[in-house]
Amino acid sequence: MANYCGPIAGVSWDAARWPNFTPAEIACRCCGEVYLDPEALDALQKLRGLIGGPLRISSGHRCERRNRQVGGATHSVHRLLAFDIELGVYARGSVLALARDAGFRRFGLMLSAIHVDTHPVDSAHAVMWTYGPKSCAAWAGLYPKGTPDIGGA
Repeated sequence: MANYCGPIAGVSWDAARWPNFTPAEIACRCCGEVYLDPEALDALQKLRGLIGGPLRISSGHRCERRNRQVGGATHSVHRLLAFDIELGVYARGSVLALARDAGFRRFGLMLSAIHVDTHPVDSAHAVMWTYGPKSCAAWAGLYPKGTPDIGGA
């Protein structure tokens, strides 16, 4: 299955492959545009299985307009497909470890959520980052020394 970007109505969704999610959950919140990345969705489904419970995605794909509205980085991976997953009742350390096991490569540690994506790791893209002093405190001991802090929530 190839990557797809376009209206939600045009999505060829494999419900057998991603049974715990729908296109609406990963679509842009302002316009419904969907970016379908099978590798990222496979990792999301695997994480759901490893956790053994529901995942609430607070942000998936973002169109250019939505990315600007929320103050996203110009080249945010959300412009393709990344997931901000609310932690809810799940322990931070467990979610982080299971997300790695599921195949995610990069992690943004927010106060009450985690950003995960399958973007290739290279010198221009951090593997892990935090979002200000509150997220640093909440995730203390779970990220390596020298992890960049980008500020924010």
